[in-house]
Amino acid sequence: MTDLPEQAPLAELREFLYSYLEGTPRAVEAARGVSFEVRRGERVGIVGPTQSGKSTVVYALAHLLRLKEGQVFHEGEDVAAAGYDRAALRRSVGVVFQRPDFQILEDVVGKDVAFGPTAAGVPAKETRERVEESLEAVGLSYPEFRLRYVHALSGGQKRRVALAGVLAMRAPLIVLDEPMAGLDPRGRDELFGLFERLREQRNLTMVMCSSSLADASLLCDRLIVLEEGRVAMDAPVREVLAGADRLDALGIALPEPVALARELRKILPDLPTDLLTEEELEEALLERLGESRA
Repeated sequence: MTDLPEQAPLAELREFLYSYLEGTPRAVEAARGVSFEVRRGERVGIVGPTQSGKSTVVYALAHLLRLKEGQVFHEGEDVAAAGYDRAALRRSVGVVFQRPDFQILEDVVGKDVAFGPTAAGVPAKETRERVEESLEAVGLSYPEFRLRYVHALSGGQKRRVALAGVLAMRAPLIVLDEPMAGLDPRGRDELFGLFERLREQRNLTMVMCSSSLADASLLCDRLIVLEEGRVAMDAPVREVLAGADRLDALGIALPEPVALARELRKILPDLPTDLLTEEELEEALLERLGESRA
């Protein structure tokens, strides 16, 4: 019996190199040999300090840059190869930008969510079903919001509309560019809850670019940490958080439970730092304090 061939990654970068203003005296090298895979069902966070190459890598995955052959692949195919169907790729990769106003094209919510499916030739009946399904999925009631004017929405609601537009396209890969940036605490909590529901209800493949390790740790299963355009770490979330000293050396702000645990290791050397919440930190402290009193 022969082994079945392994399915190609949904997205892949192979020694990806990219420079802005290439060939000019002002050229800036943003990606310096970045390699990683994204497989179906994974939720991957791209994190790193300022100018580490996060946005460049995310834009490459979404094919928003002029790419060279042999570096960026979608389902095993080179997206820069001659004859590749780039229009189909853009329907397969949905991008939610940091500023939703840049991607909301219509003045009414329902029309905007319907824009992508309509442009792709989806029949009107199915488009309407997708619009209703997608708005409900992001927590916006279809009867209440389909005729709302976009300019009357809050920042968090606009991000939900942008995400609904991507969901309506049923893209296999969703790319989020700093989804929590600029939101107030309530807006962040609501968006966290939304993404958690989507994780449970749909087997989404998601790549999230974030300057916040705390946000990425709570939303993703795996983290890719960039430093000066190179991959410094690529591992499951808890494995990355366990390397708190290295993260700090890279200039990445640690999530509060990790930062507190790192300080407390001065008196409790075996205290772990692979912690996602304050509740986990409290549990780890009680366990060790209990052992010390026994």
